[in-house]
Amino acid sequence: MIAPSLLLIALSLQTADTTALPAAVESPYAIRSGALELGGTLTVPRDATGRVPVVVIIAGSGPTDRNGNSLMGIRPNSYAQLAWRLAEHGIASLRYDKRGMPGTKGTFDMTKMTLDDFAADARAAAESLAHDARFSRVILLGHSEGSSLALIAARAGQPVTAVISVSGLGRPLSVVMREQLARQFDSVTLIRYDTAMAEYLRGEQPKDVPPQLAPLFVPINLSFMKSLSSFDPPAAIRAVRQPVLIVQGGRDVQVTVADAERLHAAKPDAQLLIVPLANHVLKQTTDTTLRGQMPTYQNPAVPIMPEVANAIADWILRLRS
Repeated sequence: MIAPSLLLIALSLQTADTTALPAAVESPYAIRSGALELGGTLTVPRDATGRVPVVVIIAGSGPTDRNGNSLMGIRPNSYAQLAWRLAEHGIASLRYDKRGMPGTKGTFDMTKMTLDDFAADARAAAESLAHDARFSRVILLGHSEGSSLALIAARAGQPVTAVISVSGLGRPLSVVMREQLARQFDSVTLIRYDTAMAEYLRGEQPKDVPPQLAPLFVPINLSFMKSLSSFDPPAAIRAVRQPVLIVQGGRDVQVTVADAERLHAAKPDAQLLIVPLANHVLKQTTDTTLRGQMPTYQNPAVPIMPEVANAIADWILRLRS
């Protein structure tokens, strides 16, 4: 039998980072982007007085939802946790389900979607929030692939006042993908992958696709993959005129410190923050393998590192109005 005190501790650990903190007030928020409506969650500081900054949290790749959880079985809850911790610092946020996720109302042709379409949704979120009298400035925060979307959405200027790139690619996707695959597969599989990807991007049906890599070559995603493969992150960040913060975890095995350094080299006036023990989902780890880090990806009660949220909040609060 578990002692009552131990049971209470266990329950508190289970809900510590899966339930909004007392400092945060959350409500549904719908984004209108063209013919679509995207469902989101608006988080506002409970004790807010006057207008406060608001951050649009833009999700990473694949079927990742507004909270940072994936239909593929990944559930770190990182975006929700970040929203709650920003609220503790007096900063509001909006996180939303990208088009195609269950929170989408309306129809669109996925076979024609590109990075620009997803970036337009982030832009629509920023424009909507800019018309809300509760907020003083709008900041875009993109995580992983969301970093690329934030950079694109910021190009048009106001109402976006600043950009935060978290775990963002600094090299072409093709280079990073192959680097990641090289850590998981043998040379023969990689050669088969190279041939299949070249065929896929030419619009051909890939031949001899390794079964474990088949999801990378789904026909419906071809237009999007072409746009992602041709995207130049350093050129994109160089074009951003707003203040930029680059955040990177030192234990990230998906996007590396080298990516963050390339982004910083392209925009030297950006602030670069390396959090040595943070991984891709912003949680603390000493393990340097994806397998060893998986518990942090799958347990929503493991908190994101306070250093990440605190640094982001401090940077936002130092921005000029």
